[in-house]
Amino acid sequence: MKFVASLTMNASDLRQAIQLWDASGDPRDPFAHALVSPLFIQPSTLRIVREELKERRGSQVYFDSGGYYVQQGRLAYEELYGLLMDYYRQNRWADWYVLPDWVPTSQDDSQTVEHKVRATITVSRLFYDELPDELKGRVLPVVQAHTKAQVIACMEAYSQFAVGPIGFGSFGTSGSTNGVNTVTGQSVEMLRTLIDLTKRDGFDIHLFGVSTPPILYLFQQLEVASFDSMAWMKAAGYGNVFLPLVRGYMATYRVAERTHTYRDQFERLKAMTGHRCPFCEDFSVLTSNRMHRIMHNLASVLDTLDILQEGHLSHEQIIRVIALGSPTYLRYYGVD
Repeated sequence: MKFVASLTMNASDLRQAIQLWDASGDPRDPFAHALVSPLFIQPSTLRIVREELKERRGSQVYFDSGGYYVQQGRLAYEELYGLLMDYYRQNRWADWYVLPDWVPTSQDDSQTVEHKVRATITVSRLFYDELPDELKGRVLPVVQAHTKAQVIACMEAYSQFAVGPIGFGSFGTSGSTNGVNTVTGQSVEMLRTLIDLTKRDGFDIHLFGVSTPPILYLFQQLEVASFDSMAWMKAAGYGNVFLPLVRGYMATYRVAERTHTYRDQFERLKAMTGHRCPFCEDFSVLTSNRMHRIMHNLASVLDTLDILQEGHLSHEQIIRVIALGSPTYLRYYGVD
């Protein structure tokens, strides 16, 4: 399972993140696969992605459609088509081009969901037809669905032209602008339906907007090919820190001053997962420095993948970690 770092962030943070990671001595490359929303990113950030990551390091770059920003109400779905088409035609250096999708939210009624799914299918097909031929082999269509019939409808359309991975973006949404993706029983059911169809047709699955490490064990069991996330960065900004297989916990300086409870559990979970990184060696720095939290969270995501893919922990050990650090996720693993 491949991690794709979502890098729609300001240029100074991205440059500092690259420098901090390189200075850490960790031989892994968290920026080997990068996703950006080019319509909503600073030109200076995009320049770093192209020149530093793509051209100098050979990173694989995904252009996201910006459906997340439609989801938040930043622009209308009808506006996205022309803006995205113009940008894709003028910038042919990315490896993958996500087709414009309209994300149904958890607050939408069934008629609204059906309308958004049908619009996503129709617009994706039209958009593909209008793209330059050299980009058609690099499109990434996105399944949006709240029912099995909608999953099937998406795949019937996409299988006629897609040659690469198929995206899945219908996680639950929360927050005042529906800006937070959450795994729900419904989204897992839809994902399982999609997996059955893509296995039959030979497509890989890419997940959009994965939010937290403990759910990655389920996705690895389901043989998901790749996922993107910016939760490692967003969570750190809110004062939350991950550990491998563990959701974010509030660990700002003010919270750390009041209680040693999380620090004690943090050290216990570090020992259980074998996590070590220079960004959390000094817990007081971790609680007071946003960039250290960002980089620590990034290392924790990579450690989670190493645990899952290299067999560093047994199933029983993984479940014990999740039970201690993220017990609400146990239901996805058949544990009460």
